[in-house]
Amino acid sequence: MTNAPDLGLKGRPILLVNPNLACLTGPVFAAWDGVDRGPLSLEDWQLGRNDLEQPAIGLVPTITDVLALLAGQPGVVLARMSGSGATCFALFSDAHQRDAAAAAIAVARPSWWTRATRLR
Repeated sequence: MTNAPDLGLKGRPILLVNPNLACLTGPVFAAWDGVDRGPLSLEDWQLGRNDLEQPAIGLVPTITDVLALLAGQPGVVLARMSGSGATCFALFSDAHQRDAAAAAIAVARPSWWTRATRLR
């Protein structure tokens, strides 16, 4: 086993958001085209992708709303879907901006689940 390289992300403020809609892994993988789009670059981690995002959005279109809401928050460095969905995340410049975004999303979408934390 090898340790992941240090990308300067340890301690980075992160906000997780889930619209409280089921997004089952099996159907997401069944809808995936199965195309290997190649490895991700650790040096350019912000350019990373989630190949399951489009199939998940096809099944749960609200994921698009979650990503747009996260991406539009002040201080966001990166917003992406996590795993096979429907939880999405945003990395923030600082904890104050993350906390302000969490509060704004809680008001705008009170039925959505949010969790403010830090990367370990």
